[in-house]
Amino acid sequence: MSRNKGFGTAEGNRTPIRENNMSLHTSRIAPAFLSAALVCAITAAPALAEPEVLFRAAHASATTSTGHKALELLDKELREKTEGRVGLEIFPSAQLGGEREAVENIQFGNIDLTFVSSAPVAAFSPAFFAFDIPFLFDNRQQAYEVLDGEIGKEILAGLDSSGIVGLGYWENGFRQLTTASKEVHSPEDLAGVKMRTMENEVHIATWREIGANPAPLAFNELFTALQQGTFDAQEGPINLFYDMKFNEVQNYIVKTNHIYSPWPLLASPEKLSALSDEDRAIFDQAVINATAYQRQLAAEADDTAEAAMTTVTFVELEPAQKEAFAAKVAPIVDLVRQKAGAELVDRLLAATGKN
Repeated sequence: MSRNKGFGTAEGNRTPIRENNMSLHTSRIAPAFLSAALVCAITAAPALAEPEVLFRAAHASATTSTGHKALELLDKELREKTEGRVGLEIFPSAQLGGEREAVENIQFGNIDLTFVSSAPVAAFSPAFFAFDIPFLFDNRQQAYEVLDGEIGKEILAGLDSSGIVGLGYWENGFRQLTTASKEVHSPEDLAGVKMRTMENEVHIATWREIGANPAPLAFNELFTALQQGTFDAQEGPINLFYDMKFNEVQNYIVKTNHIYSPWPLLASPEKLSALSDEDRAIFDQAVINATAYQRQLAAEADDTAEAAMTTVTFVELEPAQKEAFAAKVAPIVDLVRQKAGAELVDRLLAATGKN
């Protein structure tokens, strides 16, 4: 069940209930008729029972995002398979805070389930910095094999000590550079350009190496900042760019594919412990099903979004142009080694053929 209202947003404005045009004059209606009508109404519309275990799920994306749709599927499957014992209450569009707040709220027990970009998670578990190595993954399948394999599971397990359970990886997608004012074909084209990055030291250092003037900003504040001209450029997946309507304030998308960004799916250990063994098994399988569904949606979403954004200019980089960007950010690997650990980074580079 999704919640699209409240919490100080425009979506929270309540529409007054329109009163029935016909007044009810009780003095003219027989008591017996009223009693019968009430019995019929109660019988016809029984109240839905609240799940015994209700996960409060929150995220910063729009309700059109692939992640939100996957949460809706997860809710549906849990309610069906547990006969209503387990379900979700979904708070989209940063109603309960941005991505960093979502992770903190998992720790504090204020929410029970979220998906967020991997970059903010690195502040809670440094191993997640490993996913910020530029040009690490060549394609989705390679990313899935690493994320679902030993290395990906090990990185998720590192969250346990922070009071967070990592359930798996959904897909945010390959990140692209976008600008408001000009096409970009080389690092030199970004010299001094004011650019928003995620709240992550490695991302900031990456764009500084390229020559831009990067600064971090919470995702839920980004549209307004772009609209006001605080930043000329930003970066992120095409489908998320479309879902968040950034095409209204940005005119160019440069297909850099500089980082593959997963969406770690995070849960509260306390809420999970409230599940019976039977319901935990159902929950785990439902997460697997929702992950496959979300990834399929994400694989299709970039093409769908690109076709829909007819006013945006897409820039395809030549191999030599991509190599120029990759050469600029090569030193970032050493920074990631310091943050995430040299042994983990070297294993990850070996797994992706980048060693």
